[in-house]
Amino acid sequence: MPARHGPTEGVLYSYANNPRADLIKISAQYGGFDLKNQELSAQDFSQKFPFGQAAVLDVKNDGVIFDVISIASFVGSDGLRGSKELERSQISQWMNAAELQLYPSACQILYPCWGLMPNNKGLINKAKDNLNSFMGSLNVFLEPRTYLVGESVTLADLTLAMYFRDLYTLVLDEQQRSKYGNVTRWFNTIMNQDEVVRVVGGTPLCEKPAQFDAKIFAQNNPKQKKEAAPKKEQAPKKEPAPKKEKSTDCDSALIPLL
Repeated sequence: MPARHGPTEGVLYSYANNPRADLIKISAQYGGFDLKNQELSAQDFSQKFPFGQAAVLDVKNDGVIFDVISIASFVGSDGLRGSKELERSQISQWMNAAELQLYPSACQILYPCWGLMPNNKGLINKAKDNLNSFMGSLNVFLEPRTYLVGESVTLADLTLAMYFRDLYTLVLDEQQRSKYGNVTRWFNTIMNQDEVVRVVGGTPLCEKPAQFDAKIFAQNNPKQKKEAAPKKEQAPKKEPAPKKEKSTDCDSALIPLL
């Protein structure tokens, strides 16, 4: 492995089971970056890092990086980033596609399975349509290729594969995987890289798709008891106004003159 230039160590602040943090840890394996890990709660994050990013790198004596793609690129090797200008641009486009297209759909499908979102079938079905469209295009692209860019693993492969991982282990069963054979072949190739296995271990593929569990959702989202609104004091009853006696004055019956 070629020697690194610049900082070689830092602290990664994140939370457990975060695919973005795992991507950074894997990139550090390739780049020989000494990464210390520290988990923080959501409240700690908002206090320590006001931008609220879910993974932040504190580079020893040099500053902070709070963008996942930037951190993964910084701690990774030259080979992961691409050796040519065109390759670097292609790698960036795939990383952006992972963040902007794949990740949002994955969250909308997976969060209800984890009890983190309600079972909004309309939203979930739309996310599944987006995922199928994305995987269909990717399947065609990968037909003649082993990797997304060039002839070796890059950040494009690692980012996309890590954002696919929970889908492949929890949702995409054999029937679904068979529709996208090229994507599944590529995914297994990336997940079996030594640097990947050292961080996340094995990746068992889904046998039965996970479903929304109302009990888990209720546990994660306990309803707060509403305080009873104070009773309004009854206004005192108005006494009926005395009835007016009909006037016998003839002037009261006169029609006014125009």
